[in-house]
Amino acid sequence: MASDRNRFPHKMTFKELIIYIISTIVIGLFFFFIRGDEAGRLAAFIVCPLLILYLIYAYIKENRADQKAQQRSSQIAGGEYFESSEWHSKYLTYINEHPFERPEIPDLKKDLLKRFRRGNLIIWMVFFLFLMFCSVCAAFSGSYIISVVGIIIFGILFYMVFSEYTGMPVRRWLKGDIDYEALNASYKNSRLLTYKKNGFAFGSTHIHAFTEKKVYAVDYRLVEGISRKVVRLKKYEDGIYSSDEYQNYAVIHVRLPESGELHDVEIELNEFQVQMVIDNLMRYKPGGSSNKDIPLVEKKENTDV
Repeated sequence: MASDRNRFPHKMTFKELIIYIISTIVIGLFFFFIRGDEAGRLAAFIVCPLLILYLIYAYIKENRADQKAQQRSSQIAGGEYFESSEWHSKYLTYINEHPFERPEIPDLKKDLLKRFRRGNLIIWMVFFLFLMFCSVCAAFSGSYIISVVGIIIFGILFYMVFSEYTGMPVRRWLKGDIDYEALNASYKNSRLLTYKKNGFAFGSTHIHAFTEKKVYAVDYRLVEGISRKVVRLKKYEDGIYSSDEYQNYAVIHVRLPESGELHDVEIELNEFQVQMVIDNLMRYKPGGSSNKDIPLVEKKENTDV
């Protein structure tokens, strides 16, 4: 990850920690000797030492998390993590408590559209409508530029949320060159997994999957194999490491019929659901091969953005 060293946020180095500590000490001396009042002494004797302790804590915390992640990375790459008896026991418990679902509505279009109509989107639509109304009111006070800019910005945001609520990705997909009757018949009795805003279903003739932005239908005959991808997501607050989490993806390797090129379809699920997909795909794809290469990719996210 050397290419990410100069990007912000990034892992705090020991050299940077020393610079931060020295800078904090200098600021403390400034408040104590230059400002010299009660607030300055308070900052010098309480705020600055607490800030130094926090920086040291954050540095140690991130290094310990990285060491733990490196160990987990080695276990994943070597196959020990997902093949351990402890993980397998948790997996069996999970599949017993969370079996495959069935579509809520035995109609592909109606079921997918219903899944996109989430209640929190209504709140956002009302909020943006309110802001648009406030922008219109600003015109009556003579703030025409602010009014126009507000209407445009909040109108675009409203349209984006409204499109998501009305299932625009589904409607766009349905307008494509697809055999809806065949896909609908495949989806009716499918076995479905859902996670966050994603879904993965084994239909009778196709794999059906969807994310927040896209819908997929893949003929089993085009499936070349499957693999798992694990992404470590590091989170920062104000440039300081706070926590991390792991994202798991089922990666379906598809041979495109037109070009013959291999294309990957990635659907984020939890780690047990990914294993359920791997285990069950072989039943629908006789003779198919499972790619056991498990790449571990590190990704960073600033939670302040």
